[in-house]
Amino acid sequence: MCVSGALGCYRARVARFNAPRGFSSGLLARRARPPAGPGNRTAIRAIDDIVAASSRTPWTYLRRYRRAVALGCAALVATSALALVVPYLLGRTIEALRGPAPSDAVPPLAVAMIAFAAAQATFRIASRILLFNAARKAEYDLRSDLFAHLLRQPPSFFRRYPVGDVMSRLTQDVQTVRAMWGPGVLNVVNTTFLFGTGVALMFGIDARLALWALLPYPLMVLVGRGFAGRLYRSSRDVQDYLGRVSAAVQEDLGGIGVIKAYTAEPERERRFARMADDLLRKNMRVTLLRGQLMPLLGGLGSVSVVVVLYVGGHAYVDGRIDLGQLVQFNAYLALLVWPTLAFGWMLSLFQRGIAAWKRLAALLDAEPTIVDGSGPDLPPEHVRGDIDIRHLSVEVDGRRVLDDVSLALPAGSVTALVGRTGAGKSVLVETLPRLIETPPGHIFLDGRDITTLPLASLRRAIGYAPQEAYLFSTTIADNIRHGLAHAGADPNDDVRIRRAAHAAGLDRDLAALPNGLDTLVGERGITLSGGQRQRVALARAIAAEPRVLILDDSLSSVDAQTEREILAQLDEVMRGRTTVLISHRIAAIRRADRIVVLDEGRVVATGTHDELLAAGGVYADLYRTEFEDADAGAEGVA
Repeated sequence: MCVSGALGCYRARVARFNAPRGFSSGLLARRARPPAGPGNRTAIRAIDDIVAASSRTPWTYLRRYRRAVALGCAALVATSALALVVPYLLGRTIEALRGPAPSDAVPPLAVAMIAFAAAQATFRIASRILLFNAARKAEYDLRSDLFAHLLRQPPSFFRRYPVGDVMSRLTQDVQTVRAMWGPGVLNVVNTTFLFGTGVALMFGIDARLALWALLPYPLMVLVGRGFAGRLYRSSRDVQDYLGRVSAAVQEDLGGIGVIKAYTAEPERERRFARMADDLLRKNMRVTLLRGQLMPLLGGLGSVSVVVVLYVGGHAYVDGRIDLGQLVQFNAYLALLVWPTLAFGWMLSLFQRGIAAWKRLAALLDAEPTIVDGSGPDLPPEHVRGDIDIRHLSVEVDGRRVLDDVSLALPAGSVTALVGRTGAGKSVLVETLPRLIETPPGHIFLDGRDITTLPLASLRRAIGYAPQEAYLFSTTIADNIRHGLAHAGADPNDDVRIRRAAHAAGLDRDLAALPNGLDTLVGERGITLSGGQRQRVALARAIAAEPRVLILDDSLSSVDAQTEREILAQLDEVMRGRTTVLISHRIAAIRRADRIVVLDEGRVVATGTHDELLAAGGVYADLYRTEFEDADAGAEGVA
């Protein structure tokens, strides 16, 4: 009865969790997208609740190992069955000791109990190995699928889900689900069989005594149901808030230089202490609920023992039950003590597991907004680099950033994009490799709609060097080698890496470093200067010799003289390649065949440097203010 109540609660909650809502999860995720920002926890939870209406259940991954699970459950049933034989042998031993020849009957019974105990231990070990190994393998599959799915998400996804929150889900939540799969399944099977069979055997001994023994159990089921909802909500609060704390820690450690520069350590420490206090209170709420539930169930279970001692004692005195049967009955009742306590423990475990699964399902069901093209591949050797942009409008977080932009970028041409901050330059170049999604029919590469091209094929044709140079915690050579990732293994990779490093102006820097290209750069390239990081990122973009090259202000952290030297070397790289560059330096802009001026997301002018200066307008204003100032200031940039 106790176990069936627990499973009933669980099935009801899973049924609600999996109930269809009438819309696909991906569509709902897009419709319910909240404003960006790590503080928007309510919005993130709303997305989680909507998206988690999934065809997946918490058991999707465990089913892959159903043979091991079935064998583990069979071994577990055998363990419980053997455990139930021991009380019977104990009862027979008591009766034999009271018989006329106890010395003849006891030894065989004792040997049988030892043999059953040994067999029970063997099956118990086998059940744990099988079930826990299956849970670990399912955990591995889940974590691998989550990571692969996250890699398919566009950058906009991580504006909705802060990295720290995602890390919390990949670690803490996955472990919580695994605990539900391993110990949770083990105890459900063990408790169900042990309780059901034990109660049946108790009724076989004395039905009246069994009814008295089970008297407290309906109340225990009601107590469990009363705690289930509160345990689920409290567990969900803890897991959500843990993700928030992880995001805050990740943010602070990533910006440790700024924190130290402004002596902000005390404030950040106080902020973390407040969050840690809040997390502690939420954890204590869960602990309090579990601390109340377990003693309540244990106390109600103890009532059964007292009732059996009283009612069973009278039955023995009245001659309705012999001593061996009474001992056997009490042994069965003792075997039910753990299932009684396990009911509360399992209830807590499954509530936490379901809460964790819903957070993970929200990630798994978040369909990438950038869908891979289904058209034929475009081999790199066949790419000319002719780009045609037709009436392109783009919104980011509900704000129109590009408005009816039309541009033709002929193959092999060099185009400079200029404009004030926020004009939409970076967004425009990010649409070319589909880092930002655009509707079909607006951007074409060599006459083919880029939304029909396989993403790998499209991005293989484009080298992209962003202004914010991100380096991985490995060597300079390996960071540049990332640009060759889709080019495949090639014995000439080292030659291409050195050629790209030379073109990016890294020769002098590499000569000054202790291990040259094999120098470790630290997390995010912390051991390098800003200019060095940008040049490594530039080398990464040109290493694969793409037909289209995008330079998004990728030399802003180098001085003007170094920039001129690099640009002179890049002239050879850009020759014959379609190049789009964004810069605030006139030396770079004047190298372009054509300059495109953006203002508030619209193309307001195109032409050469001299033509645009003569025409006046936005470009002339920028030249007098930003460009001249940038060139003058760059003389002193390290």
